[in-house]
Amino acid sequence: MISSISKRNIFFAAIAAALLLLYIVPLGSYPLMEPDEGRYAEIPREMIATGNYITPMLNYVKYFEKPVFLYWMNAASFHIFGQNEFAARVGVALCALAGALTTAMLGSFIYGRIAGFLAGVVTATSLLYFAIGTINITDMPLSFFLTLAFASFYAAHVKEEKKYYLLFYFASAMALLTKGLIGVVLPGAVIFFYILATRQWKLFYKPLYLPGLILFFAVSVPWFYLVCRDNPDFFRFFFIQEHFLRYATKMHHRYEPFWFFIPMIPAGMIPWTAFLPPLFSKKSVVRSPKTPEEKRAVIYLLLWFSVIFLFFSFSDSKLIPYIIPCIPPLAILIGADIFRMATDKEWHGHPVVWLALTSGLLGMGLIVYPLFGEHASPAQAWPIAVKAGFGLIGMPVVAWYYTSHGSKRYKEAVKALILCSVLFISGLQDVYNIVAPMRTMKDVSDVIIRERRPGDVIVAYDEVLQGIPFYTKQRVMMVGHPGELEYGANQPEGRGWFLTKEEFLRQWRAREKRFILVVKNDGRFEELFPDGSTGTAEKIESGKYLILFYREEPTK
Repeated sequence: MISSISKRNIFFAAIAAALLLLYIVPLGSYPLMEPDEGRYAEIPREMIATGNYITPMLNYVKYFEKPVFLYWMNAASFHIFGQNEFAARVGVALCALAGALTTAMLGSFIYGRIAGFLAGVVTATSLLYFAIGTINITDMPLSFFLTLAFASFYAAHVKEEKKYYLLFYFASAMALLTKGLIGVVLPGAVIFFYILATRQWKLFYKPLYLPGLILFFAVSVPWFYLVCRDNPDFFRFFFIQEHFLRYATKMHHRYEPFWFFIPMIPAGMIPWTAFLPPLFSKKSVVRSPKTPEEKRAVIYLLLWFSVIFLFFSFSDSKLIPYIIPCIPPLAILIGADIFRMATDKEWHGHPVVWLALTSGLLGMGLIVYPLFGEHASPAQAWPIAVKAGFGLIGMPVVAWYYTSHGSKRYKEAVKALILCSVLFISGLQDVYNIVAPMRTMKDVSDVIIRERRPGDVIVAYDEVLQGIPFYTKQRVMMVGHPGELEYGANQPEGRGWFLTKEEFLRQWRAREKRFILVVKNDGRFEELFPDGSTGTAEKIESGKYLILFYREEPTK
């Protein structure tokens, strides 16, 4: 017995260590991707440069679309690790790992230690969770704090220990500081419908714990007070425009149909997608909970998933990362269901067949891709195919091998499934080495850094190029529509830095400044210079961009 427990603990520790390494070690090996990573690295860089940690600035103009937590976290990381790609991503990756750990702890609390461990692994090795957990955006920190809020509320409710409500209120406050009102709206909505579904009316008043409420306001209010004090327009822009109008209108041009997120769930849960259909089986933890407590837990987890899923489905503004908080409750149910299958020594719901159809076919596609793919060379694609492809193909193979022909080695099958999932995400990490170079401004910035002289003004035409200010440590003049910087462009800080095409061409031809002009080579160069004449400017091509340098001294 001792030897069996020891081996199991060693396996748990080895998988946890592997996940830690896969999430953390490669973070600095690929450049920041446009537009989000450049944006969320540049804002904290400017906080450090200006010493202003209250008012977020992007390209040195006010930027109020998101609250402050991610900026503070990344600024702290820059102080520790320097201003680089690793430092820009490590905070988000730690939030992803913390979210998987919190999921595992809640799963352990409800279904036992092994089921909880499986829930954590399913979370950490799901395609969408891993992808969003290794890039610098706000959605993973939000998902972590929401997961912590849901887990601590459930623990406080079931154990009837008010100390967990302190953690619930703290997590909700941090979610508010991470992405705004949804940090409190979503937990509140889930709890409200849980009360209605289970008729536990005491939950309308028992969570109203005064120390927790004080903690919530103590954590969340100070920054909002200070930023509103320093910026009277913040309240209207942030709460009215970026919350209510963004949710209810198509103002940000992110409209997708209501069903947009439906295929994203099975796609985002790869390689564990095959274990979603078995949740509808009569023998699953969803349809056959063993105790009243498990039944209430199933209701809670399903509401956690459903409320968030429907909330964003009804929104007129949709982006794939929005549904990251939907993954932990599904992972807990899948982990518990796999543990039940291993305990009962029976694959209910035909997961092996689903594995063959989903993981097998997708894995074969990855193996074949290097022979015909256009976006990556065979040298780039083969490592992905070998690791991710064989990890996917291995899942139905090991499930069948360990449990077919009368064999009942379900525990070994589950361990093999876990190892295959880790192999799969180790291949996913290699995808960044293909995608990031195609979506970064690092190469363009390297050219600018090499060629610029003191006093040169960097100009971006008809595009907000987020990574250039971060890599060059220099403000960029915007020509054409200012995009998401429109609010800041109309503030005093933006005066003279946001020009129309006509205003810029007048300065360019008059040689009023020594410009470094960056323009995408997709017809925009011809739009800006219809006759092809750029005066005596030198031209350097870098990927999709043309970089034009005026070497003459500006006209006095």
